[in-house]
Amino acid sequence: MGTLIGAAMLVLALMVVVDPYDSGKLGLLGIDGVDNRLTQITAASRARDPNFNAAILGNSTAQMIEPEALSRATSLRFVQLYTTGSAPREQLAVLDFFLRNHKQVGALVIAADPGWCVHARPKEEGAPFPYWLYDTSVVTYAVRLISWQAIEQAFQRLGIGLGWRQRMNPDGFVSYEDIWPPGQFKEANAPRDPVPAVSARAAFPEISALQDVVRKLQADVPIVIIVPPTFAATVPISGTDLALARGACDAALKAVIAGRARSNFISYRVDNALTRDRDNFVDFIHYRPKLARRIEQGIIASLRDGESAKIDF
Repeated sequence: MGTLIGAAMLVLALMVVVDPYDSGKLGLLGIDGVDNRLTQITAASRARDPNFNAAILGNSTAQMIEPEALSRATSLRFVQLYTTGSAPREQLAVLDFFLRNHKQVGALVIAADPGWCVHARPKEEGAPFPYWLYDTSVVTYAVRLISWQAIEQAFQRLGIGLGWRQRMNPDGFVSYEDIWPPGQFKEANAPRDPVPAVSARAAFPEISALQDVVRKLQADVPIVIIVPPTFAATVPISGTDLALARGACDAALKAVIAGRARSNFISYRVDNALTRDRDNFVDFIHYRPKLARRIEQGIIASLRDGESAKIDF
């Protein structure tokens, strides 16, 4: 028993010194960054990085937006905080962590997929999101560090500190064309549009939660909310209940940025020549760089001209 307790104390000491997830809550060695592709884990390291003052949030439908392109055009310093497969509640946890670590926020870009349009917060499914990593409590974080995963992370961080490993791209951009090369289209990942509400006064609890966060921000923080494009065949048909529901959700999202200077709401989920071209998509919801560049230009124009920005799409 004494040996086990001694080993546990040694592991805990290692965790305290290294801070295996680069949370900023522990760590004495000053190692920067992590080497891990699990975005739910690595977003914490990027979200607290003082080299950035503006953030892109969303799930993989935000992944192809290049922070460097936005930074170059706006003089802000953008970081990608997308988390693969995440729901709005999880994205809000990342946003809260980013805001707690940045007293001055230059801008926020939020990619709102259909998950934001639900009428009741769903039960969490799939791999559990590591809320403990984004929690305010050091204790909540520390009790999760006696694990093989944390030990592996600690040694990866030590490798970075010793120059044996490269940290992940600090601004968080990773193209999914590394695994989904151009020229391929999969009829998969249909948009998860919620069933239209019966009531005409449907609630959008995820958007309400976002609104609560935005109300606490300084009035001069610009926010651009985009609805990512989907393949044209999945765009709700005008006049249907689904299209009406989508319109109500868009109106609720637009209300979040109402009255904010240099802010805008842009829906790229339209049926046009760009979204009918399969070469512009990996699947029904993941778009190729050609569309990402158009979206970046829309975001840049919005951060300059607000709702009067000219959107070319």
